[in-house]
Amino acid sequence: MDIYSIFKKIAFSTDPERVHEISMNLFSKYPQFAAFLSSNPSSQNLKCSDGHMTWNSPVGLAAGFDKNAEAIDFFSKIGFGAVEVGTVTPIAQKGNPRPRIWRYPDIESIRNAMGFPNLGAEEVLKNILKSKSRNCLGVNIGKNKETSISDTPNEYAKLYEKFAPVADYIVINISSPNTPGLRDLQTKDAFSNICIAVNEKREINNKPLYLKISPDLANENIFEMVDLAKEFSLSGIIATNTTTQHNYGAGGLSGKYLENISHDLRSKVCQAAKEVPNLSVIGVGGISSVDHLIDFWKQGGDFAQIYTSFIYQGPGILKSINQELEKLLKKYQTKNLQDLIQYFKTLN
Repeated sequence: MDIYSIFKKIAFSTDPERVHEISMNLFSKYPQFAAFLSSNPSSQNLKCSDGHMTWNSPVGLAAGFDKNAEAIDFFSKIGFGAVEVGTVTPIAQKGNPRPRIWRYPDIESIRNAMGFPNLGAEEVLKNILKSKSRNCLGVNIGKNKETSISDTPNEYAKLYEKFAPVADYIVINISSPNTPGLRDLQTKDAFSNICIAVNEKREINNKPLYLKISPDLANENIFEMVDLAKEFSLSGIIATNTTTQHNYGAGGLSGKYLENISHDLRSKVCQAAKEVPNLSVIGVGGISSVDHLIDFWKQGGDFAQIYTSFIYQGPGILKSINQELEKLLKKYQTKNLQDLIQYFKTLN
């Protein structure tokens, strides 16, 4: 039995959020602990690019795990190709009442109703500046719960302005189901107003900018978001956030339950993105194996992110994926992962 299996057995008998808090405190103070959990760092062969940024490997940490940018160094050392922190709001907020995280081991899924709990932009920025990591860093930004719709564009613009100097990419999050009214921003008029405000700041410091969308979007909204991504020169779309298409209670569900829902929406996004030059697609939601990566690349996607599968499988998932990718490089006689990804894209 490996170290993570022992940890998981103990952790899964305890409140999920309490375990997460203890773990993040450990990872923050002792990033070198990653060496005990991972012995297979990414090789240079696994570096890849979507045309806007380069990751050390194709699998990054999804937003929501390191909300306050406390353990960037740990997650970089453990083998993630990139680390996305947040969601960060301008002012610190506690989020929704506890309990607000539930595990479902039988379907390897997690339900959360967090509501963007975080220390606020100033403290998160301080944590980023303390990091020594040179991994690709993303910052996921969102509005405060009490912010009015009319003030929302300005909040996103201020957050972009604050984090663009220290981040490799920025993600606009308007797809969490746990902040009232947030998903209503996934409409043409509402998102256009956000893009107009943010683009004023991009003129000063232009960093790759992505939009994270819901897996529950209607087809017409998917195409609207892709059209707006083209109009406002976004770098890409991250598909998807958690789903509310379940009967488990309040909040969004992630993990294996989300796999088919997210897969189907990603397929539509990738198809629409083909009509937009240089618009990349980052996949998240139900991804837990090399087979999922290959399927995503065949759809036309680029990078992938994980969260729930990392909790259920531990750091071993990164080691396993990296080893399988090295085998694929030899099998298809490709020099690097970028060439392999392009090969799979041609099969679509």
